[in-house]
Amino acid sequence: MAQPISESPTDVKRLKKYLEANGIAPSHIQQVEGGTANYVFRAFSGDGIPVIYKHAEPFVASSNRSIPFPLDRMDFEATALLKVQELLAETTAVQVPRTIKYDREAKVLVMSDAGKTTLKEAYSMPGFDAESVGQLLGEWLATLHDATLETDIGERGNLTARSIYRWPYSHLAQVATPYRLDVDFCKYIDTTYGSSLASDDDCVCHGDFWPGNVLLNQGKRLTVIDWEMCRRGHPALDVAQFAAEAYLLDRFRGDKGLLDAFLRGYKDRRRELGLDVTTEAIFLRRLGVHLGVHLAFWPISVKWADKDETMAVIELGYQVMRHGDAEDFAWLCDNILGGLLKQ
Repeated sequence: MAQPISESPTDVKRLKKYLEANGIAPSHIQQVEGGTANYVFRAFSGDGIPVIYKHAEPFVASSNRSIPFPLDRMDFEATALLKVQELLAETTAVQVPRTIKYDREAKVLVMSDAGKTTLKEAYSMPGFDAESVGQLLGEWLATLHDATLETDIGERGNLTARSIYRWPYSHLAQVATPYRLDVDFCKYIDTTYGSSLASDDDCVCHGDFWPGNVLLNQGKRLTVIDWEMCRRGHPALDVAQFAAEAYLLDRFRGDKGLLDAFLRGYKDRRRELGLDVTTEAIFLRRLGVHLGVHLAFWPISVKWADKDETMAVIELGYQVMRHGDAEDFAWLCDNILGGLLKQ
């Protein structure tokens, strides 16, 4: 049952009222911190087993209503979760949240609780086995891409997600001058590669695949969450986004080998499924370019290190873009993609 906007479940009190109107009486509700786009809660029933309630409003939740964000993102997440659950056999190690219910009118998605610790947080914990986790996630992502070559997720492959994903491409030139990058080359990258996002249609992509969207529970099971940016797209971009963030973790949080293990897992699984991505020039070019865009753009706003280290990462990102666009795969192999390209 949809609620009036004044009663939308945007805090604990309003969620409790929404649930009571639907005949649900949780014993306890907690608002989950850390997200930006939506309102997320953990609710406990009498048996003590928590479930997650995720609610979307037509704006970014953390923006004080100032940044619009179409509501159809929640429809795509609900659709993606159901289709992925159908297509991918659940393993003991990697899964997606189990959908319990979706109230399309109220934009409330109810899911199983996958835990509180993200992969990004777990990386720095003593004893964390980054190589095993990276391998598992690479294999899982390869399986997703292969299984969804013909999967329809509706609405022309999620136009909202396609548009949002172009953000670092379309804004790259704005940060070029203060960081001594070639402005014309940055514009070329957006025109040539950023524009492709609107028409990429190879498979279903998670759309925001990074360590912050992977949860680990106490049993070490991995759960891939936050599917609202799921779209039809090019598989290399999912690989590149995770690879960029894995590189940053390895460089600044302990050098535990997450990047290489992830790339090896992806490569090996795609080969098992009949595709050798190391011989696919378009895949490798798109991978290199997007990896470079991510490293050149996001460390400016997401702090990882001091000014000098940040400049070094941005320069590396720029060089990765250059060599990816030029199809200099030997350079990429020697400098950042050895886990994928070394035989």
